Amino acid sequence: MKKYFFLILCSFFFTSCATWTGIKQDTSTAWEVIKDLSSQSWEDTKDTSSSIYNRTKEKTDELMK
Repeated sequence: MKKYFFLILCSFFFTSCATWTGIKQDTSTAWEVIKDLSSQSWEDTKDTSSSIYNRTKEKTDELMK
């Protein structure tokens, strides 16, 4: 009985360790993907805002002449 209890306890321990390692790795991978997508989105937003600003400024300058 003690032998089976010890085996079950060990299996839970090693399973949880493997799961925790997997969770840490998955979290790290997800964070990298989110960081890359956020950076890309920010660059696209900056480019779009800049082009809109420049076009608006050009139109305003044309109208003011």
